[in-house]
Amino acid sequence: MTAINATEAQVTPELASYEGRVTIAAANTPTSTVISGDHDAVTHLTQRFRQQGHKVRALTVSHAFHSPHMDPILDDFHKAIDGLTHTPPSLTFVSDLTGTLTPPDGPDYWTAHLRNPVRFADATRTLHDHGATTYLEIGPDGILTGLIRDTLDGTPGLVAVPVLRRDRPEPHTAVTAAAHTHTHAHATPVDWTAIHGPATPVDLPTYAFQRRRHWVSPPKPGQAGPYDDGKARFWDIVSRGDLDALVGTLGPEAGNVRRSLGEALPVLASWHAAGDTRATLDSWRYRVAWRPVEDAAPRPGGRWLLVRTAQQTPTVWAEALRRALEERGAGVTEAVLDGTTGPGSPAASLRPLRTDTPYTGVVSLLGLDDTPYEGQDVALLQALDMAEIGGPLWLTTSGAVAAAPSDRVPDPAGARAWGLGGVIAAERPERWGGVVDLPPTPDTRRAAYAVTALTGRHGESELAVRSSGLLARRLVHAPSRNATLAEWAPAGTVLVTGGTGALGAHVARRLARRGVPHLLLVSRRGLGAPGAEDLRAELTELGARVTVAACDVADRDALAAVLAAVPPEHPLTAVVHTAAVLDDGLLGSLTPERQAAVRRVKADGALALHELTRELPLTAFVLFSSVTGLIGNPGQGNYAPDNAYLDALAEHRRSLGLAATSIAWGHWGGEGIAGAEAREGLRRGGFPPMTPDLAVSALEEAVVHGETRLVVAHADWATVGAVRPHPLLAELPEAQAAERPRADEEPDLLERLAALPESERRLKLRSLVRAEIADVLGYASADAVDDDRGFRDQGFTSLSAVELRNRLTRLTGTPLPSTLVFDYPTPTGLVDHLLRVLLPDPEPPLTAVLALLDELETLLGELREPPGAAGEPNAPAAPAGGPPIAQPGGEAVVTRLRRLVDAVESVDSAAPGEHAAATADLSSASDDELISFISNELGIS
Repeated sequence: MTAINATEAQVTPELASYEGRVTIAAANTPTSTVISGDHDAVTHLTQRFRQQGHKVRALTVSHAFHSPHMDPILDDFHKAIDGLTHTPPSLTFVSDLTGTLTPPDGPDYWTAHLRNPVRFADATRTLHDHGATTYLEIGPDGILTGLIRDTLDGTPGLVAVPVLRRDRPEPHTAVTAAAHTHTHAHATPVDWTAIHGPATPVDLPTYAFQRRRHWVSPPKPGQAGPYDDGKARFWDIVSRGDLDALVGTLGPEAGNVRRSLGEALPVLASWHAAGDTRATLDSWRYRVAWRPVEDAAPRPGGRWLLVRTAQQTPTVWAEALRRALEERGAGVTEAVLDGTTGPGSPAASLRPLRTDTPYTGVVSLLGLDDTPYEGQDVALLQALDMAEIGGPLWLTTSGAVAAAPSDRVPDPAGARAWGLGGVIAAERPERWGGVVDLPPTPDTRRAAYAVTALTGRHGESELAVRSSGLLARRLVHAPSRNATLAEWAPAGTVLVTGGTGALGAHVARRLARRGVPHLLLVSRRGLGAPGAEDLRAELTELGARVTVAACDVADRDALAAVLAAVPPEHPLTAVVHTAAVLDDGLLGSLTPERQAAVRRVKADGALALHELTRELPLTAFVLFSSVTGLIGNPGQGNYAPDNAYLDALAEHRRSLGLAATSIAWGHWGGEGIAGAEAREGLRRGGFPPMTPDLAVSALEEAVVHGETRLVVAHADWATVGAVRPHPLLAELPEAQAAERPRADEEPDLLERLAALPESERRLKLRSLVRAEIADVLGYASADAVDDDRGFRDQGFTSLSAVELRNRLTRLTGTPLPSTLVFDYPTPTGLVDHLLRVLLPDPEPPLTAVLALLDELETLLGELREPPGAAGEPNAPAAPAGGPPIAQPGGEAVVTRLRRLVDAVESVDSAAPGEHAAATADLSSASDDELISFISNELGIS
């Protein structure tokens, strides 16, 4: 049986060629007709209407009702009901068999009803013609209510409401239906005492609502009232369904209504559970927003390195940035690369540009090149390290993010730079500058905005230059506006990549329970994957037809063959792309081959699915992304970029008018592609696991409500922000609360150590460092840490080394190198090093004096310049043997220098005891005392 969005008059002529194998089963609305009959004939006719532009929907039914397929059972059915007493209805009866006021007249009527078409649209019109204005649907759901509204569309004063809904508590929907009928213009009378018992009705006000709240507001978190414990106990009892405990809690009088409480208890439990689920899902939902950047005055000067290829777009942008930077007093050097990512090739071009001091910033314009992405930014980062070129790295893209409402994301591949940025920030914070999305072509204003992004005092690291100005990326809460959970039940075939894996299996089970006719599970090993046979049997038992296909989704020809084999009776209607692989490693260890292996499954597979299905009328195209692509995670420089690409691909598809939903997931509970160590790292990093069943519910809701891009994650943002502060989290109250200092907050580590006696400082630091080491390794306590055993021998990997570095950076408030654990390979050596960093030995007096004399010599050299010559590029140097001080007032300086020389000579000519005393006085002087002495004697500060 199939519903066709066409009139009965349009469908009827098409039936003749099928010679009775297809008949009209129902005329539900003026434009919705249901056909029934032989499966192949119905499928063929359905396809004809689909090709003509009509919407069609296969119905989930057990038999071809209201068609010749019912003929073999009609006699038996008639006999079965003939012995029943058929009493004429006492109310006016409108028949769905005739569509008129025809009451049933016995077994003949009901037998005909089983075989003949349902005339629901005609029955609805008859009710309307006889004055009906209010329609209550008494059934398991609200399907007929929608048909009534479609049939009587535009009728003034129409009320059509269901008494029951499949996904809502029955008392709620019943009372809501009564309220709808009672408050409508035609005001159907309702006996409220039958619902609520004796009560006094209250008239609604005749004036407009003022929307003032008079209820007592619930206490805010941290300000709980004394009754909270009682509320918690009450709902715990309800959730357990413990009637005895409920009666006991409510007091002696509750015994008089024990029976009523028993009837209400399941309803209360269901309502409370639904509310908890709603609250949980809302707490997991976030979306990306963009905010204007204000008060971001650029810093002048500095030395900048622009890295580009010879293509036009990076070349013109490099020229525009050069002009804008030089106008602000900066020096600019350009490096032109050939765009290749082979070992050492970028480094060879960059090595001649090495300087003794780091650049103020290195700007990669490689993202503006139209060369296919093969990890160019990772290769550049490695090349900068090999060439020993320091400075924070800025990446650029164009059309990779939707920062403004009109953005269409023409280059989703460029979004990989945005995913990579978070990983660089996590692994190499000293190397990270930020990422900027630029317009396709520069002008003076756009270039000025871009330079503000690079040099401004805004503290942002993810920015977009648009005509309206500079925008920064934010993560914000996105609770659903729907009180009830949605159910996604697509028709036809749903293709699930990674379908035999953990995530794909969770989705497939839910779809099977929703009645999806055909599941096409695609994985590289097909039925050869572990558990694939059992999964197919389980899904089949749930009622779905299941096909398991072995296919590499990035192989376009193989994927096209899988799509071509989709059965025509169940056309492809939805795609869910969960397939992914991991090959974690720090940025310095990533090769183009390792990046390509990860990119092939997740990103290239998504692109192949997009291109091969873009002409199909899909109702859903779901991409499984990861919050890693948004925030970054150490060791996932070849995984995070591809997740960012999926998010951008969804926005690109939506701009083309195609279905698309990308969900950046947090940590799913249970097995998955991540190993036990990675899952534990996610938990410690602020991402506890999500219950898979609830995560799938969040997926259903996102798809049904047309979300393009959503973040669904169980996140402890205080922990996430503590591990690595991120401007992206600036608008999340939980992250702000973690960063906001308290008045009574204990001093930072340096102050605490400085306040201790010297003999206790190392013990305190050792205790703190051992606790961090134990947490990273998952030890029960710090006592399990061996001070003198190497980190590698204690189980540290390159990833856990980065995690420890990040923790110690947070603990000490001091930037630490990513090689920290390898430079100081035992806990004892690490503690000693950190103690030297935090509390260095005081500088020897002689060293301080020599440094001050160097500064003095520099200042005297400037005073020897003729007036007006300082800073002029072509000014002649002061002639050798000329006046020692050429500036006005220089005589006073000379006088004081002579006094200083006399003082030194007097020390030299003093008696041995006096000389020793003077030397001791000089050597024991502090830096401040020496500076004060020179200032007083020379007048130079």
